[in-house]
Amino acid sequence: MTPEQYNKRPSRERILAVAEEVFLVSGFDGVSIRQLTEAAGVNIALVNYHFGSKRNLYLEALRHKFSAVSEMKCAQLQQQLAALEEPGLPQVVSAYVTLYLGSDEDAQATQKFLKLISRHLADDDDAMELLFAELIAPIHLLVRNALGQICPEMGDEKLSLCIGSMTGQIFHYLRFQHAFQTLLGSPGDGALRDAMVQHIIDFSMKGIGEESV
Repeated sequence: MTPEQYNKRPSRERILAVAEEVFLVSGFDGVSIRQLTEAAGVNIALVNYHFGSKRNLYLEALRHKFSAVSEMKCAQLQQQLAALEEPGLPQVVSAYVTLYLGSDEDAQATQKFLKLISRHLADDDDAMELLFAELIAPIHLLVRNALGQICPEMGDEKLSLCIGSMTGQIFHYLRFQHAFQTLLGSPGDGALRDAMVQHIIDFSMKGIGEESV
């Protein structure tokens, strides 16, 4: 987007775009309203007019960011599943795991996002509720519905527990990737990621298979 195109955007959109970028990097306390409005090219009164307060702007920026990431991830997952004639359990599990670990770029993006969350949002209950409602829940429900069509006998509770287990394995690896490299003899990032992807798929497949018996 050119500076001219940016300046033609409504003031609310400009404020939100800047807030989304700055808050996720610096956190709520790391930036002032004056800094935000200067970067957006608007006056301070417009923040109060559109959002009521800095806190409301912060939460709306998080909601917007989480929703955008969720829409992107859900679209990617739906596209992968739609490409299969009759997706089975291995395909659904693989599609979910590779959503976060399918490439070095996917893994790095997820890793960066996790660091931002742990650094700025972990102690903010409102922010964590938004994270769940706008980002985690939509992806979780999409995967649960796909698995439920394959394993209807399991029920929503067991399916949700299995998805939570997969998610925990994915995020644990991303959080402690360097520790895994040390424990496994420092394999290259790509080789370690591929090995972890296959392990999570195999482990999850066995767990879901036993639950569905």
